[in-house]
Formats: sequence, structure tokens, C-alpha cells
Amino acid sequence: MSATIDSQPAVDQLIEHDGKSYSTVKEGLAYILVPPNARTEQDPKSKRNHKGDDSDQQAQSVFYNPIQQFNRDLSVLAIKAFGEHMCAVRKQAHDKKVDQAAKKRERKRQAEDDAGEDKRRKGNHEAENGTEATNGKMDVDTAEAPRESKYKPKFRVLDALSASGLRALRYAQEIPFVTTVVANDMSPAAVDAIRLNVQHNKLTDKITPSTGNAIGHMYNAAYYIPTPEDGPSAHTQLKYDVIDLDPYGTAAPFLDAAVQALNDGGLLCVTCTDAGVFASCGYIEKTYSLYGGLPLKGPHSHEAGLRLILNSIAKAAAVQGIAIEPLLSLSIDFYARVWVRVKKSPADVKFLAGKTMLVHQCDTGCGSFQIQPLARHTPQKNFLNYKHTASLSAADSRCPHCGFKTHVAGPMWAGPLHNPYFIRRILDMLPNVDKSIYGTTARIEGMLTSALDELDTLENNLQTFKGETEAPFIPSIPGHVTDPHPFFFIPSYLCKVLHCQSPSEAAIKGALRHAGYVATRSHTKPGTIKTDASYDAIWEIIREWSRQKAPVKEGKVGETQAGFKILQKMRKVDASEEKNEGEEKGEDVEEEPATQPPADIFKFKIKFDERLGKDYHSKKLMRYQTNPRANWGPMSRAKGAS
Repeated sequence: MSATIDSQPAVDQLIEHDGKSYSTVKEGLAYILVPPNARTEQDPKSKRNHKGDDSDQQAQSVFYNPIQQFNRDLSVLAIKAFGEHMCAVRKQAHDKKVDQAAKKRERKRQAEDDAGEDKRRKGNHEAENGTEATNGKMDVDTAEAPRESKYKPKFRVLDALSASGLRALRYAQEIPFVTTVVANDMSPAAVDAIRLNVQHNKLTDKITPSTGNAIGHMYNAAYYIPTPEDGPSAHTQLKYDVIDLDPYGTAAPFLDAAVQALNDGGLLCVTCTDAGVFASCGYIEKTYSLYGGLPLKGPHSHEAGLRLILNSIAKAAAVQGIAIEPLLSLSIDFYARVWVRVKKSPADVKFLAGKTMLVHQCDTGCGSFQIQPLARHTPQKNFLNYKHTASLSAADSRCPHCGFKTHVAGPMWAGPLHNPYFIRRILDMLPNVDKSIYGTTARIEGMLTSALDELDTLENNLQTFKGETEAPFIPSIPGHVTDPHPFFFIPSYLCKVLHCQSPSEAAIKGALRHAGYVATRSHTKPGTIKTDASYDAIWEIIREWSRQKAPVKEGKVGETQAGFKILQKMRKVDASEEKNEGEEKGEDVEEEPATQPPADIFKFKIKFDERLGKDYHSKKLMRYQTNPRANWGPMSRAKGAS
């Protein structure tokens, strides 16, 4: 038996409304109405011509893609963590304002009492003085009576490209302190679907459907001029605390409007699904036109893509005197997703040139790279002021390791990709969440743990940022902090250059840690090693691996190949050292790892300690996703959708 639009939502429910049939799909605490013939997967081999196919257009106008549940689960938790911080900050500011007002009233009363005392001293009658004193005391006691604060901060969310409204539904259902969610879409058909979903989920008091261009909607929120009827606070009420941009393809056209439509300290959530542009060299002209930089070629192209996206957000914000702070930046499956805090801070905007870099990459040779910040920021006395100067050129047109030509990528973001406190706030939530609502918690925990591990290479840069803070507050990383060790390397790629057998990941990590370097992994790809070691040190370790464990056959590497020049720098070992190496191999001599990186990379002792190189965790983590099904990925854009 079919139900009506006002029936209590349930899984796989058949809804009849206005002569149309819908089935229900549940994700989190939200239910969406889906036409029975709607697709929930995309076949990339399909060549169907959609022109004139009204039934297919109707099916595509509202669809559900379960592959992106990870994105939505993580977004709910991320906004919840951020929102708790913002609400706490606002309540703290409100309580401070109330306390200041109370102190001001108390000072005024005290002044009046002092005036009354002076009057009494001048000879007023005792009865009159006693009455005044009693009345004054009664007023103070009444004023100082404890009052329970009923203040609840407003928290406004914009789902700018809402489609079926699933994100808006989940934000309204699962984030308890959300007061308003605006679900906007350019397609009238999509907004009609949003209204049905809002009505069916009984969220008409929290979700406001909106039909219009997302860019125009956000500019209107940023620059709406209130009328006398609107009241004095109408301008700030139109701005948002969170804006979520989840378009088909790039989010670049929406960034300028979004950073201006956010309240000071707000959160911008951005998804870009055009990985073929921001993480590939196939369309560099389009990459530059959309993101203002050139992509990297090679295994770390997806992290470079994150940095291109962040740099485009930073540039759009800086024009308005707004600084950004990436709280979490992830390369997920076929798309990039970033959560960025924005704040009005012309002082922090001055550091943007130093947090922007060019990358000189040997993409046709050995794969190494050099980074070149566009500016330097030198602290003055007491680290209160900085001198901003242009950076010197840091790279040659030839790779210093193999002699091949280098190519320029960027400019791109050179600051940290994550805020450790923000990640910990989300991780702390996971043990208490309902796994039936958040079905991807295992993957969230694994990916966020990997992202948190990446920050180990910034240990020295984040020293001033260390220290515990009381939940739910999320401190900001200082504006001058940069990431001098972006990207990662993959040992098998480097061994391919030398034509030698690849080592285990633990062996190379063990050698780096034994030498005093940090060695962790990247969230973007399995088999990666992220380290604060220079490429000189990395190649020295790979050469030593080749010498000790996997010798290169004579004549295997020709003089015109990238590995030839690298192998020429192989360290020379005399007979006594070779004997000691042989003894160590037989006895497995215990040796304390270095606590600091070596001063001379060509003389430090290299030991491939796999036990030292293994990462031990209390439980097994799902760090990387495997393809969950055939023909998965981004679905084709709905006809007429925004």
C-alpha cells in the first residue's frame, strides 16, 4: 500500500503524490524521494543520446549516488565539529558582553551610592538616609540575583548547489544547533524536489528552499542593503556561517561570491570533481584559467591539485582582505574536498605571497622537485612584525640530481593542508556516533588518521601552535606558518629510475627514521612516504639500497637515462666498512637511531631497519578505498541542473 507525502518516512517506502510515484532512500537520518526509474550508478561506456528522452531527463533530475556517502558523512561531522567551536566562541563573546554590561551597571550604582553617602554626610535626616540605603541595597541584591542564560547562537548553512537537497536534509536533521539551512538550486524542477523532500522529512521549520543562481544568491547575501523594516541586524542575518559548494566539475566560478557571503570566521566547504583538470597535465590551459596555476605531472599530482584549489580560494579571499586557513584538505576517490576557515584579517593576508610557491619538477627524469616560495617573511624584534621581501630563484632549468630539464608548476598553496585540532575533534566524535547512521566511519577514521600523520613533518613549524586546548575550541594556525615539505615520494618509482629491485615501504621508512628524519605516509595514495628529508638524502638512501641490497646490473642504465648521473654519486666504501656491514647483516646489531638529521648526507650511516619503519596502531585502519563496485564515480550532470 502506498503512503502520502505527509506519512512518517520509512526505508523503501512507496509514495504517491500528484499522480507520481516515488520510492524512498535513507542516508543518515534523511529520506529522499527517488523516481523508480532513477539511476544510482553511471556506466562510462554508455553512449546513449539523451536528446528528446524526457523519461531519462526526469530520472536524472533527482538521483542518489551512494558512492558519495563518505563525503556527506564526513561533511556532517566536520560541520558539527566546526559549529560547536563557533557556537562556543559566540556564547563566550555574548557572556563577556553581558558581564561587561553588568559591571557597567554596578559601577553606575556604586557611583549613585557614593553620591548618596556624600549627601548623608551633609546632614540629611537619618530616616531618609536609611530608606535610601535600604532601597539601594535591595536594587543591588535584585540585580545580582543569578539568571539562567537563554542565549542560543544562530547557525546558518547554505547548500548552494543542492540538487535533491540531501545534504541540506542531513545538516538539518543531524546537526542539533543548526537554526537555518537554505537549499538553493538554479533548476525549478530540482527546487520542487527539494520542497517535497523537506515536507516528507518534516523539516519545513529549518530548511528554506531557494530557486536562483548560486553566485547571485551569495552576492545578495554579502551585499544586501537592509530596509528600515528589516531591522538593524538584517545584513549579518543574510550571511552564512557555513557554505557548501558541491558542483558538477569545478567550484572555481563560485569562490569569489562564497568567501564574501560568509560571516567572519565562517567555514567554506568545497568539492571539485574535475580531477582531469586540477590533477592532470592534459588541459594545462584550462587548469590555469580555472585555478590560476599549472598542475604537476606524476604521482603527487592530486596533492598538487589540492594546493591549486586552495590557492584559488586564498586569492579570491585576499582581494577582500580575508585570510584562509585550511582545516582539512583531502583527495578522495575521483574528487577533491576541502574545508576552509575564513576570517577578516588584512595582517594575515600579507603572508599569502610567502604561502604561495612555484614547483620545479623533473617530471621526465628522476621525478624529484624543488619548491620556490614567491616571498620571504622575516620576523623582526619580538616576532610582532615581519619584513616582507621577494624570494630569490631557487632552481635551475636542469635537475641537480639527474641533469634532465625541469618544468614549472604552480603557483599553488604552500601552507599546511590541515589543522590538527580540527582533525582531532572529528576523530574524538567517532567512538560515539551511530554506525547505522554514519556507515563510512571506518574509512573516515583511517583517512583522517593518515591526514593527521602528515603533519608530523611540520613538527618544528608548529611549535608555537602546540599545547592542549579545551574542547570544543579549534585554535588557528599562525598566519606565517608554511609547509616546507609538501608532497611525498614512492620508493618503487625511484627504484624504477635506477632499474633496481624495489624495497619495502618499512625498509625505507626505517632508514629515514634511523637517520633522524620524520617518515610517515600521505592520505592521497597507498605506498607513499612523506618526509622532511631533502631529495639529496632520499636519493642517497635509494642508492645505498641499490648498493647493499639490489645491485644494478652493469649496462642496465645507459648514459642518456636519468638514473645514470644519480648512480655516479654512489658512495665509496672501503674493505673495513664492507666487513662491518657483513657482520651487522649476520648479527642484526642493535643501534640507536639518530635524533637529528645528519649535517652531511653523504657521510651518515644508513640502516634499513624494518622494525623501526613499521607503523604500529592500536587497531587496523582502512586508510585507502578500493573500488566498491563496477562503473562507480561521478554521475553525469542532470539536464537543466545548476
